[in-house]
Amino acid sequence: MKPKKHGKRWEISYRIPGYLKMFHESFDTEAEANVRCAEIELSKELGTLAPPRQSENRKRRVPTLNEFLAEYVSNYGVKKWGDSQYSVCTCQIRNYVNPHPIGERLITHINTKDIDLFYTDLMTTPAVLRKGHKNVGKTVGPSVIEKLNRTLKAAFNYAVKQGYILYNPVLAATIPEYEKSEVVVWEPEEAKRALDTCQDKTLKACMLLAIGGSLRIGEILGLQWDSVNVSEETIAGNTSTVYVHQEQKRSEKTALAALDAVGRSKVYLTFPELKADCKTVLVLKAPKTASSVRTVYISKTVAEALLELKREQDAQKKSLHGLYEDFGMVIALSNGRPMERRLIEKLFKTHLREQGLTPVVFHSLRHFSTSIKLSLCGDIKAVQGDTGHATADMVTGVYGHAFICKRQKLAVDLEESFFHPAEVPAVGAEKLEKLAALLGAKPELLDLLLAAAG
Repeated sequence: MKPKKHGKRWEISYRIPGYLKMFHESFDTEAEANVRCAEIELSKELGTLAPPRQSENRKRRVPTLNEFLAEYVSNYGVKKWGDSQYSVCTCQIRNYVNPHPIGERLITHINTKDIDLFYTDLMTTPAVLRKGHKNVGKTVGPSVIEKLNRTLKAAFNYAVKQGYILYNPVLAATIPEYEKSEVVVWEPEEAKRALDTCQDKTLKACMLLAIGGSLRIGEILGLQWDSVNVSEETIAGNTSTVYVHQEQKRSEKTALAALDAVGRSKVYLTFPELKADCKTVLVLKAPKTASSVRTVYISKTVAEALLELKREQDAQKKSLHGLYEDFGMVIALSNGRPMERRLIEKLFKTHLREQGLTPVVFHSLRHFSTSIKLSLCGDIKAVQGDTGHATADMVTGVYGHAFICKRQKLAVDLEESFFHPAEVPAVGAEKLEKLAALLGAKPELLDLLLAAAG
């Protein structure tokens, strides 16, 4: 038995007593093949020769970063991510990792220095434009790199669990610093003026639901009338409610299909498309977290606005004579089709500009709602029940904002109660004696004074 060279490898063939077929093994060098031949001859003499275990001879192929990330998405992402995170992560990989040379490197050959150099390169790489956006020469920003870092950190953690690598090189990587912009929140007076000057009833209803109900824009646009409990009776009894259990969202078809393939689709309704070649579709789907499903009590003003909106929609249906596309949406176009987020945000931006109000994003109304409710009742759990946050820390740490008027009043109160407390005028002994004599003569006055004092 002698090794024979086939291509770049050396092969040996031999028989084992009791087996009809020939056994074959291959090696990288002739020396390795000769050692194996000697082992086989010795095993034959000792009578211990057995068929080779193919699983031990096969080496696991090490993937490139691009190959591994594809495996990560298909094996992990579809089981754990929602459609939004699926779209974001696959977009990051497709736009920034796949085209870069690091994507072709074996994952076992990537260290922290390589990750740092990759991030440095990205800072001079032109940013990928979203559809409809103009090219103004921007490069990949620090916030994008920070989000990509989170994706790669999770992916390499998965690689460690799968046994590809021993440590995660992304953990010690350095990402560029940047300051997160704070959400601008109106003072109560300006929020009131924004509502009072709004003439568009649909936009005003959205603003009222965001402020009065602490709803997200997707939750507002996903409301259907069968989830709204509003009537003259509920308004009179302060029992009007909205049941939040779904949100409206424009999702990528590929992301929805990937989740649907593994039975993780959370879509309740897919709206008919207006364009056949669109890569996205408008849907009603379950919210991201279970805590977002909630019943919210709404005030009289919010309930009355919804009731008026319902009357207008009913009149609109009659006037269109069957052409109204009735999806049961609370916030809808004049023909019944759902209104999308971009349209509400455009109307909101126009309203602020026309009224000279401080520019804020629509989501800041939810921040305002959380803050004013905290200032009114101070009950964090009650506010959390309205906002639908998973933890109370989110209510106070992220959404709780201190109004300037409240802080000013706090300074005044501190001055009056601590630094210069008001002096209580002393009551003379003679007056006290007269008061005691009067109360002794007319004890009914004491009851009146106590009642007045509360």
